[in-house]
Amino acid sequence: MPSFLVWAAEPDLDAQIAAEERRRKELDQKMESYQSMIRQMKKKEDDLLVRIDQSQQATEKVRQEMTILEYQIAKLQKSISALEGEMTQAQGKIDELIRAFRRRLVDMSKYGTTEELLLVFSAKDTHEVLESIHLLSRLARHDQFLIEQLQAQKREMEVSRRTMEEQRDRLKSQAQSLDRERQKYNSMTKQTNTYLDDIRRQRTVAERAAREMEEAQKEVGQTILTLMRRKKGRGTGTESGSGTDYLAGRMAQGRGSMFDWPLRGPISSPFGTRIHPVFKTKSFHSGLDISAPRGTPVKAAAPGEVLFEGWMRGYGQVVIVDHGRDYSTVYAHMSSTRVREGAVVKAGTDIGTVGNTGTTTGYHLHFEVRVGSTAKNPLDYLKR
Repeated sequence: MPSFLVWAAEPDLDAQIAAEERRRKELDQKMESYQSMIRQMKKKEDDLLVRIDQSQQATEKVRQEMTILEYQIAKLQKSISALEGEMTQAQGKIDELIRAFRRRLVDMSKYGTTEELLLVFSAKDTHEVLESIHLLSRLARHDQFLIEQLQAQKREMEVSRRTMEEQRDRLKSQAQSLDRERQKYNSMTKQTNTYLDDIRRQRTVAERAAREMEEAQKEVGQTILTLMRRKKGRGTGTESGSGTDYLAGRMAQGRGSMFDWPLRGPISSPFGTRIHPVFKTKSFHSGLDISAPRGTPVKAAAPGEVLFEGWMRGYGQVVIVDHGRDYSTVYAHMSSTRVREGAVVKAGTDIGTVGNTGTTTGYHLHFEVRVGSTAKNPLDYLKR
């Protein structure tokens, strides 16, 4: 391949595109698992939280497609810029060769035929100069090499130009696809918000949705018990959770020092009875809501083993970590997760990022502390 057609590789962009492609596949798998869970729980299609979750999942999938397209567009733009730079350098080399060639012809004019030289000097552009190939018979071997270089550079320029045109066509197509995905994303977000507004306006429907949310909170507790029993059945845990005591040393410091904060930010909604921010009805809140911008890293609050990673009704994308001694922590509404079930994590391990999946009014982390299936006030366990 011609040297100047080999532009610099973009390992970072390639790695990012591959990572986002993996996340897209994982999101598809989570959505399938969620649908399977809903069928097993025999939830009806008119379940309000299920409809909200399905809308959120579809929106997240479109967002993922947008992210992939944005990285692909960035890669194409860098490729085109690299090609343009290489072509500029190649044109400079061609010009330099032409100047050297003309200097040789001036020298040869002292010994050559004037009529043949006038044919070259009267040429309008490089192409016409190259067409005067019959002069090669009168050039020395070095001069013939200059001509061959010029011909090779010209061929390379033509290939490069075609490649760049193809890249620009692809870039235009990708940009149009991104624009369509953005329109779809905005439309779906608007539909979800309209649906939530309709729920709020109907008191009985809002109360029903709030009850469903409380049921979802209980389902988290049941899920934790089920998964812990499953671990015990596999011989990888005890009746009270993990076989490993991940909280050893922390218990000695007292209950108020058992867990680190998963992130820093204002508490937008405390533990206990509250007016639900989405449905505007009184309901129980099983954790703390900690506000933070989308994409803020979420850290494991203590060492443990990932018990669950996926989508849960009303909670969006969730990670549950089993810490042993019957303790677990729940991290919900995340935009992405970065751990897998069965992974052992340390305190401070990056397990995901802040989002607004599930039933939320904005970007925040919903954080729970569970003892068995029972939700406890996280402030009683978090370090001061």
